[in-house]
Amino acid sequence: MKFIFIFPLVVAICGLITAYAEDEVESIFDGKTLDGWNCRPSSQLKNWSVEKGQIIGRGKGQESYLMFNDQLGDFELRFSYKLISDEGNTGVEVRSHPVKGKASRLHGYHADIGHIGIGDKVLGAWDFHENNRGDYLAKRGHKVTINENGKKEIGEIDNAFEPSDAKAKDWNKVVVYAKGNRLWFTINGKIASEVIDNEKAKRLDKGYIGFQLHGGDKMIVAFKDISVKR
Repeated sequence: MKFIFIFPLVVAICGLITAYAEDEVESIFDGKTLDGWNCRPSSQLKNWSVEKGQIIGRGKGQESYLMFNDQLGDFELRFSYKLISDEGNTGVEVRSHPVKGKASRLHGYHADIGHIGIGDKVLGAWDFHENNRGDYLAKRGHKVTINENGKKEIGEIDNAFEPSDAKAKDWNKVVVYAKGNRLWFTINGKIASEVIDNEKAKRLDKGYIGFQLHGGDKMIVAFKDISVKR
């Protein structure tokens, strides 16, 4: 008789665990407004809009970032993006901070995404803005460990994301992970690149996330299904 009651109990516990895990995921875009978000610089807010449940960025002016109001440390950011234009690139700032005297710039990690032919220093790469850490931190397909002195150790990622895995002018699903000194992101389920940052003097442990919009009349990008697991 004990086994008859244990099975339903196990099922109930598993159900509670699943429900708890799902509850941890928080939608941060209501599909109707930009409530909870702000634009840097504020003068470029006119280039961001909400249409049919999507955030649309049109690069009619200078570069800008649509930033979520809360600072985040360890998290998973989930979203889908689509480049509506033939060219252009975008990305998401991670643990970033505004740069004094540079209204359109942020200081922090940057997960780069863009059109299929843009190259391995952008599509699927990790950058770091405004701190002279080189042209990029990790190319697409690389796992890079940064030592305390800033020296890089580079390794290859097995079965990494490739341009052929991206969908041109269609939705691509991205998950950005920031956990301690380790940051990585996936595009359509494949790891694009990873950074393990042991350079404490330059590492950032907390900051803002922000979607990038490059300037230029041809640049149009859409974002949707944006959520965070803190």
